[in-house]
Amino acid sequence: MYSIFYLLYIASVIASLTYSLGALFYGSPIPISSFKRFGHKMILDAIYADIWINLFFFIINIINQIQSSLGYSWSIFYLDFGMLDLQLIYTINAFKLWYISLSALVSYIRFPTYLINVLGPLLQYISFLTDILFSLAIYLEFGTFIEGSYMTLIAIGVLLMSLPFRMGKGIGGYLIGFAIVFYIGFPYLPVLISGTSPSLYDLVVHNLQLGLAEISFNFPILVYSFIILPIVYIGILMGFSFILGSFISGYSVRLPINIDI
Repeated sequence: MYSIFYLLYIASVIASLTYSLGALFYGSPIPISSFKRFGHKMILDAIYADIWINLFFFIINIINQIQSSLGYSWSIFYLDFGMLDLQLIYTINAFKLWYISLSALVSYIRFPTYLINVLGPLLQYISFLTDILFSLAIYLEFGTFIEGSYMTLIAIGVLLMSLPFRMGKGIGGYLIGFAIVFYIGFPYLPVLISGTSPSLYDLVVHNLQLGLAEISFNFPILVYSFIILPIVYIGILMGFSFILGSFISGYSVRLPINIDI
C-alpha cells in the first residue's frame, strides 16, 4: 500500500488540476451559465480538498485527542478482546472435557436415558461457543484493520475528493467519515460485550452445579451479547459514518471565508 505522504502528494497534484479545469470552465467564452457555475464549483472543490491536504495531520491529531478523551484506547480494546478470547477458550475446553468424560462413562456404565440424551445438546453448545469465538476473531481483525489503516483511508478519501468533475467527492467523504467514526467508536465494542454477557467462568460452574438442562437458558444471553449487540452497534457506527460523510462531501462546499471569484 502506498504511503500517506505519497497519497497526499497525488491528491495535491489532482486538486491543482481540478482548480485549473475549473478556472478554464469559469473563464470560458462559452455563454452558458451552468457551464460557468460548474467551473466555479470545481474551483471550490479544489480549494476544499487542498484544505484537507494541508490540515491532514492536524485533523489526525484532533481525532486521536477525541478518541483518547473517551477513555477507551486501542490498547484497552486489544486487552479486553484478549480476555474475552481467553475466557471463551477456557469455557470451550471445560465443556469439551465434560463431554469427553460423560461419553467415556456412558460407554462403560449404564446411565439413565435422559443423561445420555444431553450429550447431543452439549456438543451443540460447544459448537455454538466455538462460533462465538470465531465471531470475536472477526471483530478483532476488523478492529486491527481500522486501527492500522484509518489514516490511509482518510488520505484515500481526500484523494477521491480532489478528483475533477466531482467524480469521487461522495465516496471520498463517506470513506473519511467511516475511518473517523470507527476509529473513535469501535474500541468501545468489547466494553459493551463484557457489560452485557455473563461471566464465562461462572457459566461453567453454574452449569456444572445445576445440570445440563440449564445450558439452553444461556443461549439467548450469549446470542444477544456476542452477536446481536455487536451488529447493532456496528450499524449505529455506520449510520454516524454516513451522516459525517454526507456532511464532509455535501453537494455545496462551504469554506470558512468568502472567496470572490
